[in-house]
Amino acid sequence: MQLSAGEIARLKTLESGTAITDPILVQVISNLQPFGNQAAGAPLRYRCMVSDSEQSIVTILPAHLTQLVEDQKICRFTVLKILRCSPTKKVRPNEAPMSFFIVGDAEVVTTLTEKVGFPEKSVQPQLPNTSAMAAPAHQQTFQPPQQQQQQQQPYQQPPQQQQSYQQPPQQQQQQSYGSSFMSRVGDTKPAVYGSAPHAAVHSGPTPALHPIKDLNPYHNRWTIRARVTQKSPVRSWNKPNSQGRLFSVNLLDETGEIRATGFTQQVDRLYPLFEVGKVYYISNAQVKMARQQFSNLNNEYELTFEDSTVVEQCVDATAVPQENFNFVPLSSLIKFEKGNVVDVLCVLRQIGELSEITTKAGDRKMIKRDLLVVDKSAFQVRATLWGEEAKAFDMPEESIVAFKGMRVGDFGGRTLSLPSVGTMVRAPDITEAHALQGWYDSVGRSTSFQSFDANSSGEQRQDAQLKTMAQVRDENIGGTENTDYFTVKGTIVYIRSTSPLSYPACVSPDCNKKVIEDSSSGQWRCEKCQRSFAAPEYRYLFSLNVSDETGQNWLQCFNDSGELILGCKANEMVQLQNSDEAAFNQRIADATFKEFKFRCRAKTEVFNEQQRVRITVVSLQSIDYVAESKRLSKLIDEFAL
Repeated sequence: MQLSAGEIARLKTLESGTAITDPILVQVISNLQPFGNQAAGAPLRYRCMVSDSEQSIVTILPAHLTQLVEDQKICRFTVLKILRCSPTKKVRPNEAPMSFFIVGDAEVVTTLTEKVGFPEKSVQPQLPNTSAMAAPAHQQTFQPPQQQQQQQQPYQQPPQQQQSYQQPPQQQQQQSYGSSFMSRVGDTKPAVYGSAPHAAVHSGPTPALHPIKDLNPYHNRWTIRARVTQKSPVRSWNKPNSQGRLFSVNLLDETGEIRATGFTQQVDRLYPLFEVGKVYYISNAQVKMARQQFSNLNNEYELTFEDSTVVEQCVDATAVPQENFNFVPLSSLIKFEKGNVVDVLCVLRQIGELSEITTKAGDRKMIKRDLLVVDKSAFQVRATLWGEEAKAFDMPEESIVAFKGMRVGDFGGRTLSLPSVGTMVRAPDITEAHALQGWYDSVGRSTSFQSFDANSSGEQRQDAQLKTMAQVRDENIGGTENTDYFTVKGTIVYIRSTSPLSYPACVSPDCNKKVIEDSSSGQWRCEKCQRSFAAPEYRYLFSLNVSDETGQNWLQCFNDSGELILGCKANEMVQLQNSDEAAFNQRIADATFKEFKFRCRAKTEVFNEQQRVRITVVSLQSIDYVAESKRLSKLIDEFAL
C-alpha cells in the first residue's frame, strides 16, 4: 500500500488553520482514544497517530466518524483517505509548538495487518528559553491587553476608523486576562445603542479567508467573511449569581452558517455595528461548542465575541449568498419528531387574530398569532408566531413566506412554531419562491388541502419516530431537560428476575400506590387512601434488556407491558415464585427472545447524586410481519438509486 509519503512534513510547514482539500492517504498507527468533554455537551470524537510512511502526527477525527471507530471499521493499521483537514499548532510558553491535524472529512480505504514504512515522530524545533522573544505571528497565544495593544491588527486602519469599533485603551486595561463567562457579564450598565457608529469599512487587499465550515476550537488565527442573516434584540438576565446582557447574530458564507454571541461589554461595542444583510470581515472571536437549544443552525460550533474581536464592513459582497434555506415540504413533517427544527416555504392561507395565553406554570402570559400555511405538497399546517413577532406581523393573506428555524410540534398531528431564534422572509427572491407563486396562482387556490390528524396519523407518526438502539445513544435521546419519546423494534434478551418482578399495590380503583403489611394485624395498609386490605393487588415493575442489530439498552416495564410480555397477571407470577420455582423460571424463559415494538419514554433522572437516563416502556405491540415487510420495502424503494 502506497501512502502519501512526505505530505505530513509539507503540511506542518503551512500556517495554522490552512484548509487542505487535496486527498491525503495515511495510516492509523496507534490505538484510538476518546477526545473532548462529553459532560459539557461536546460530541464524542477520537484522536490517534497517523503516518504517511515517513512521519507521524496526532490527528483528531470528526464526530461523524465516531460510529466507524466504535464499530471497529477504523482501528489500528486502518488506511484513511483524508478529504479535508487543517494543520494546527498548539503553543505553550517556552515549549516547542505541537503540531496536529484537525480532520474535517475522511474515508476508510482498507485495514492492513501491519504498519506501512518506518514513520518517525517529527521533532519540533525548541523555542528559546526566554519570555522576551515573541513566537511567530501564527503561533502566538493569548496575551494580556497591554500587550495586545502593541500588536498589529489584522487589517490596519487609520486612527479615526479604528476608534469606531475598538474600545478605548483605559477600558481595555480594565478587562481580566481570562475569557471566562463572568468576565463577560460583569458590567451591566445600560447602553444607548442607537448612538453608536457603524463598523469601519475594510481597506486594503482582501485578507486570507477561512471558511465557516472549517472553524473549530483548536486554532484561533482566522478571518471569515460573512453576511448577517439575523440579528437578535438585546436581552437581559438577572440570576442570583450573575446578571448581564447579550445579543446574537447568524453569520453566513459560501460554505455554511454559524451563530455568534456577544455578552455585556461586547453588546455596547459590537451590537450597533451589525446590520442584517450586510457583509463583514470578522476575526479574533472564540470558537466553542454550540448550545443547540439557543440556535436554529446546523453547526456544532458557535462564536463568542471577545475584547479583541475585530469587525469590519466588506464592500464587495457579491460572492456571499443572501440566505441559506433547507426547505422541507409540509407533507414530510410527519417524519420529524417534536422539537426538530425545519425550514419551510409556504403560502399564507389564513391569518388569525392576536390572542393571549397563560403558560402551564401560570406565572406569565404570552401573545401569539396562528397562521394557516400551505404548500405544493397539498398539506396545510398551523404555524404560530409569538410575542413581538406576532404583534408586528403585517403580511397579507396569500403571501409567499420562507420560515427558517421553525420548531415542529405534535399537537393535533403536526404544528409549527417560530422561536425567537427563527426568521421569516416575505417573498424571497429565490427560484423556489417564484415556482410556488406560479403554482398557487394556477392551481393552488382551488386545491383541497390535507391536514395532519392526531388519530389517523398515529401509526405513521410512530414509524417516523422508529429508532435503532444506536440512534438512541448517538442522538442523546433523553439526555436533555425534556422528556423524549421514541419507538424501537427489538428482542428481549434478558429479564431481570433476581429482583422482585412486582410490588404489592393498593386495590382501590385509580390508586396503584405501594402498600405495607402490618405485621401485628396481617393487613396491608395504603397511606394514600388511608385504608387497609386483607391482600394486595400485585403489579409488575421490572427491567429487561432489549437488543436490536445495532446495540442494546435496559428498559423499565410497568404492569400493562409486563402482562403482555409474561402472559399472566402479576399475582400469578408471585404464586409461582413462592410455590413452583421451575414453572416461574419457565415463564421467564418463554418471554425471552420475543420481538416487540416498544413505545418508550426517555428522561434524565438523578440517582445517588448522579444523572442517568431512564427509559420506560409506555406501550408495546407484537410485530405485524406483513406491515413490517411493507415498511422495509418502502424504505428500500426510497433509498434505491
